[in-house]
Amino acid sequence: MNIAVCDDQLDYLNLIKKKLIECFHEPEMELNVYTFSTIQEMLYSTKFRCYEFAFIEMKVENDRGIEAAYRLRELNRACQVVFISDQYYHIHEAFAVKAREYLLKPINTKQFQSVFDYLMDWYLHQNVKFVIPIRELGRKRIFDVDEIKYFETYYNDLEIVTVDDQRFMTHVKNRYKLRPVLKSRWFMQVNQSVLVNMKCIDFLTDRNVILKSREVFPTSRKTLIQNHLLFEKFLKEKEEKEKLRNGEK
Repeated sequence: MNIAVCDDQLDYLNLIKKKLIECFHEPEMELNVYTFSTIQEMLYSTKFRCYEFAFIEMKVENDRGIEAAYRLRELNRACQVVFISDQYYHIHEAFAVKAREYLLKPINTKQFQSVFDYLMDWYLHQNVKFVIPIRELGRKRIFDVDEIKYFETYYNDLEIVTVDDQRFMTHVKNRYKLRPVLKSRWFMQVNQSVLVNMKCIDFLTDRNVILKSREVFPTSRKTLIQNHLLFEKFLKEKEEKEKLRNGEK
């Protein structure tokens, strides 16, 4: 999990990073907290990584926190913003940009822990927390959405294949948790059994979906036109995102 913190007050920048590390209690996940004292530094960093959450000070660079959030969401669509401020007067603007939370300074430790626990519960629910029996490790396996290349159902089993070609088996009932989450994050239902990450698709034909890894899946005729339109929309958004990253209009 990657979290960005943007505040031009160095003491708060370090304090928030410290509290994030202290509040994080997910042994199956790795936490990376990146701190930025300028908006430009934070936005530029999206060329190299995606953020699950961003903690942004409202008054950063002369009250440019709202602007920073808008621009960050353009570049990192799935990032959830948490605003930090010493007063409430910006709260309506904050939720207009679909902020996930609003924290008041001075930061209370119990309040911060409560907010962070809520954020993690929301994130794990959205990003599919479900059990896969990995006997060698003896623990649960938590999947990040972008980690999944596709999943395929076989009778009572569900096989999840990751982008690095690891394969995990779980019960087929877990597909009902996966489908709505993945479809909202650029996954395509190519047929009754297979849901594919569009980031992994090379191209579509009138009969098949071909992945960059050269795996081929037959498409359902019922969703053929819909899937072609969906993939065109995905490619267009991807192109627009690249233009924004490169500073093009």
